[in-house]
Amino acid sequence: MLNQNHLNALATKNWFKKLACAVGIAGFSTFISFPVLAKFYPPRALFQPSAHRSYPYRNSEKNIADTLAQNSKFVNLFDELKQAGLLETLKQPGYFTIFAPTDDAFNALPKDVFKRYSQPQNRLRVLKYHLVSGEITAKDAKDLNGRAITTVEGNQINISIDSEGTVKLNNASGKHPSTKTKNGVIIEIDKVLLPPGF
Repeated sequence: MLNQNHLNALATKNWFKKLACAVGIAGFSTFISFPVLAKFYPPRALFQPSAHRSYPYRNSEKNIADTLAQNSKFVNLFDELKQAGLLETLKQPGYFTIFAPTDDAFNALPKDVFKRYSQPQNRLRVLKYHLVSGEITAKDAKDLNGRAITTVEGNQINISIDSEGTVKLNNASGKHPSTKTKNGVIIEIDKVLLPPGF
């Protein structure tokens, strides 16, 4: 009887080991497949992200300003928008697309560029260059390659699509999936965009 109990315990233990191994392999496979899955987003989806409930981590019931405040990637951007007096604008009804540099993007600015940027009039100009007023519709985004978008600052951002399918905004890369908010879209980018002649 003891032997049978011992055998049952061993069998259960082996079963748990196999289950843990299977779950681990599945998790690792999912993790490494994320870069591959990203290629399946059509370029226009960067500007027209899905609002489907299956993407809750990239959708928000809040406005752009409050959504940025909750994301640890955009601490610098939130603070810069606050200093420039743009946060209230991004809380208002209407629709905006914001190209949102991460903290790493701000930290990568050369010291001389950041010093120039830090002047109040330059900060406002640069941040407005990251904003597009109104919705970039699916029709507008149908053929993005080689197009340009006019920003709130007044100058345009050039759009191109590289061989990997990455949407480039000037020299910055847009990261899928974008975040759809109550009053617009947040598109994560890996560099701070600088307007012409800055």
